Amino acid sequence: MARPSHDYTRLEPMVRRLHADGHGVQRIARQAGISVGSAHGLIGRLGLTRQVVATTTRRRPVRRPMPVGMGLVLGGVNA
Repeated sequence: MARPSHDYTRLEPMVRRLHADGHGVQRIARQAGISVGSAHGLIGRLGLTRQVVATTTRRRPVRRPMPVGMGLVLGGVNA
């Protein structure tokens, strides 16, 4: 018998079911008893990869505090 990570006939139904339920690769690997790389490869081999959804929301720019004294320079005190 082949190694459990290569016994695709036994693993395919389990991987399909867990993937359809929305579980991630790490959870699928843990449930099936295989490595994360083998689970990822099996998902790709079965054609179960999910489409990447582009985000349309606009992100707010990150606001970081100014260095000490910078507010005085920008305020025109030293001008």
